Amino acid sequence: MKHLRRTSVLLLCLLLVCTASTAFAAAKKPSKTFTEVPTISFTHVSSSVESGSMKNIDIKTSLPGFLNLYLLDESGSIALTIAENREIHSNATSFDYYAVNDNGDLLAPGIYTVSADMVSQFGVASKTITKDLKIKESSDPLAAAQAATSRKATASGEPLDAEAAANAVSSDASAVSDASSASSAAGSTSTAAAASVLSDEMQYTEGTYAMGDEGLLIGVGVSDAAAQTDAGYWGLTAAASDAEIWAALTRTMTGVDVGESESAYIYDSPESGRKKLGTVSGISQGLNVIKTRDDGWSLVEAFRNEDGAFVRGYIKSDKLRVVEPNPNYGIVIDKATQTLTVYKDGARLGSCKVSTGLPTPKYPHRETPAGEFILVTRRGSYEYYGMGYTKYTIRFNGSYYLAEVPTTKKNGTKFLEMPDNLGAKATRGTVCIAHDASTDGGINAEWIWNMTDDNKKVKVLIFDDKPRTDVPVSAK
Repeated sequence: MKHLRRTSVLLLCLLLVCTASTAFAAAKKPSKTFTEVPTISFTHVSSSVESGSMKNIDIKTSLPGFLNLYLLDESGSIALTIAENREIHSNATSFDYYAVNDNGDLLAPGIYTVSADMVSQFGVASKTITKDLKIKESSDPLAAAQAATSRKATASGEPLDAEAAANAVSSDASAVSDASSASSAAGSTSTAAAASVLSDEMQYTEGTYAMGDEGLLIGVGVSDAAAQTDAGYWGLTAAASDAEIWAALTRTMTGVDVGESESAYIYDSPESGRKKLGTVSGISQGLNVIKTRDDGWSLVEAFRNEDGAFVRGYIKSDKLRVVEPNPNYGIVIDKATQTLTVYKDGARLGSCKVSTGLPTPKYPHRETPAGEFILVTRRGSYEYYGMGYTKYTIRFNGSYYLAEVPTTKKNGTKFLEMPDNLGAKATRGTVCIAHDASTDGGINAEWIWNMTDDNKKVKVLIFDDKPRTDVPVSAK
């Protein structure tokens, strides 16, 4: 009997050891989220596209990350770069492109391959997925020539003036087809229209909106911030006093409770059949909550990420969260003067010149959105759209960052031409800051990086350079 008891005790001890070992192994097993291989799917409008025409590809991924999207020719070489190392969310992302190559020339008819791959935000690479795409001769030679000329201007980085654009379109159109010849009056009208289309100058028009349930204008490009007892930043302009600015910098902020590289929609109505007005980024982007309704929706306003336009509409209340900003430091960026100013404990420390996003009709999302934000992930050295690298890079809104002017190599010392553009819009959305310390307080990108190392959740206020009613024509 005693022997049986000893055996039972030994078995019990072995069972406990095995259970503990299993639990320890389970505890050490990495989270699936960090090791999961991301998957990609995409939808193209058709299996064939006319040369020079503009088309769309919708990409869906299982995780956020960085996408490469190319059009390959029959030899497998890259004919067109649609997206390279582009940060995307795990919901659907849409990409527009012209059927021209990277040099701006019309794609020759033939069979091409759409190729997509990505790396998740945790550094795990996906499989490459491909799909054949047939490029056909253009049925509208003039439109095709316009597309090619526009792409050439984008590729060269130099905007065409109206006369040069008209001449280039006329020349390319003649080379494509004799069908482009017409009467002098018709030709004059066509080239004038082409020059208007090819302009890199962003045009604005008054926004569209309708009356909502609360008796306020709901839509894109509303007249002003809603009247409230304490609207903080939303009731201010860049001309506000230092005391008003500091109160807004330290005021509690309401953000969207999704990941910082994710986004949420603002709608024109809480009812079924509602339409999307635009997106706002998770965690770091602030919204002005005008009213919390009893039906689970809140009436809010913010600047949307698609083109920086001011939006007022509805969002689900359970998607909102409250963020307490840093009580000691704050940053203000004025897009009208292209300056960044640092505040500490209510006092102005100094300022420096910056360069914010320069939108174009084709790329309205390059506008750096105005609003209030919280600094979140510090990325350090980061690739700048395949053209170089930025140092001291800190995310403040989705795919928008504060960063030093880019260098040609990672951690290099030779800068791209960006320093010459400080004080004017020139970037693709990132707020680029000087390498050299300013004479006003010694502020530069490295100074901000060092300050934020010890001070988290620093609030950034960005004041717009245009009325809130103005909306890019290309976004309508």
